[in-house]
Amino acid sequence: MECNAVVEYLGERGVKAERKSIEMVVATVGALKIGFWCPREEFPHFDDVEEVRRSLGVDTLDVLIVVSFRPYVLVDYLYSLFERAQRWYGMKIDVRLLGVSSVELETGLEDALARAFVEKPQKLGNGVASEYLCPQCGAGPLYLFREEKFFSRKYRGRVIESIYGCNSCSFRVRRVDLLD
Repeated sequence: MECNAVVEYLGERGVKAERKSIEMVVATVGALKIGFWCPREEFPHFDDVEEVRRSLGVDTLDVLIVVSFRPYVLVDYLYSLFERAQRWYGMKIDVRLLGVSSVELETGLEDALARAFVEKPQKLGNGVASEYLCPQCGAGPLYLFREEKFFSRKYRGRVIESIYGCNSCSFRVRRVDLLD
């Protein structure tokens, strides 16, 4: 089951994860909430956005990562539901959707977790001013919000992953330094 692999991977990375149901895992890093949805059916049939809100709890999440054999079909379907809800009912659902294929689970989880961190780096912590100037606005320094050393399955070696962001213009970037 994909959710078991998600919990195991998050544990290896030192990320606090809580199993909400058979299909849902929620990870918390600082104030950032990341949901991992591993649907058992190939295409769950949600009739409306309220059902999605109840079953997946998207109102409490910053990022929802869909882990399945064809994740982008589900991501597109959910985006379409969210867009219709906003257009017809004025209901804004502020969650970023990402997909991870169960075929490339190990490297996919690594990339998705990094993209989730980059999505809202200010929620990871206060940040520390770095020596780098923001390349987008030049108004101030980039802040380092998270730095972690781990074994990367994607790069097949130890890496240092750094998440930077600018408080002035919301520029954000991920930096990976290879150690091996």
